[in-house]
Amino acid sequence: MVRLIRIILLICSLAVRMHAQPPAEQVSKEQSPKKEADSAGKIPAPLPAKAQYPLDSFTDFSALMVGSIMETGEGAAEAHIYRSGKLMRVADPEGDGYFITDLSTLETYAFSTGPCMHDTHPYFRVSPFPAARPGSSVERVAVGKETLDGHSCQIEDITVSSPKTGSHLKMRFWEAEDLQGFPIKIEFLRPGARSSIIRYKNVALGPQDPTLFIHPKSCQSAPQRARLKTHKAPTAPKKPSAGGSQK
Repeated sequence: MVRLIRIILLICSLAVRMHAQPPAEQVSKEQSPKKEADSAGKIPAPLPAKAQYPLDSFTDFSALMVGSIMETGEGAAEAHIYRSGKLMRVADPEGDGYFITDLSTLETYAFSTGPCMHDTHPYFRVSPFPAARPGSSVERVAVGKETLDGHSCQIEDITVSSPKTGSHLKMRFWEAEDLQGFPIKIEFLRPGARSSIIRYKNVALGPQDPTLFIHPKSCQSAPQRARLKTHKAPTAPKKPSAGGSQK
């Protein structure tokens, strides 16, 4: 239960900056995948930018998620994830419970051995599924093809921009052609060597068991981090004046 509360507090502190990034920078040449030549030996021209956020197309699936936006480089933590419509369920990697996030409201319900808890922020492991909020703009640019884990993948650079905050989230998706374009690898592209990589294994597309997403209508509110209060330094006692009386 104590660990669950710590995770909820982590959600609160990370949710605001989870997707925020400085203006998108161009990906370095080292990060650019090799483009496959066509039969005439020419490099195919990039596809025109698309407006739809690709993850919005996958509303019913299950998978094993390896890594998260919070891990640098190739992530190692594994968690089973499920999606049904606007609800996502993510198991705690250490087996202490699970989380259900409503992608439309970004509210999260956490379940463990104790009473359920409710928070107004998304669980960080559902990222980047709720990245394209209403009003955001999405840019999609095809950059090549690659075979990954036995899947022939189209590679796209995805940039989600928020006019409200001015932030940009830049990612690279490896979209498996035999999984209807589901991204089996997502890399969060950040300046320097701070990228994070998520892989999705054992992807099963289709309706999920609806009982996995049932949660109480009311849960205990998650504790909020207390604001630090500034205390004034104690005032030094006044010294008696030279002409004062002594007792």
